[in-house]
Formats: sequence, C-alpha cells, structure tokens
Amino acid sequence: MNEAEFRAACVGEGWDAPSPKSYPANDTPAMHSHDFDATVLIVDGELQMAFPDRVDVLGPGDRCIVPAGTVHSEQTGAAGATGWLATRQRRSSSDA
Repeated sequence: MNEAEFRAACVGEGWDAPSPKSYPANDTPAMHSHDFDATVLIVDGELQMAFPDRVDVLGPGDRCIVPAGTVHSEQTGAAGATGWLATRQRRSSSDA
C-alpha cells in the first residue's frame, strides 16, 4: 500500500485524516491499549507490533489496524520507523 491508497482507505473507512508518525530507534515501550482504533502505514524502517500472543513485523508499504482496547506495543530496531497514523473513535451502541 502506498500513501495515496492509505489516505483513500482512511476516508472510505471513516478514519480521521492521517498524520506523519515517527518511531524512534531502539524503542520498546510497555504494553498498552487505547480507547480509539488506530491504523498505521509504514513508509520507512521496520516496526514490530507486539501483541500478547504474537509479533507482526511491518516494513514499507505494510498497514496495521489496532482496534480500541487491544493490548500492544510498537517496537523498533536500530533504524526506527516512519509512517502515517490515523485514529478513529469507537462508536457506542447509542451512536448507531
């Protein structure tokens, strides 16, 4: 996936406008979760999305979607990573 395809997907899927995201080198933040959905497109470098049961390795052109409440950690190696990040607020059942 390229940036134009990512932006188009974000619009079609109801995400907020993507913004640039930089992941520092050798970063291993603690496992955490968010109260919003997140999606990222990696443009350069490598990002390891660590979940309790697996690790997904993302490189240029790879997209990952992390639903609200999903425990995860974004980990990087020596080169770090850059990409585009978009978020989307979870709709409550009363919003449907």
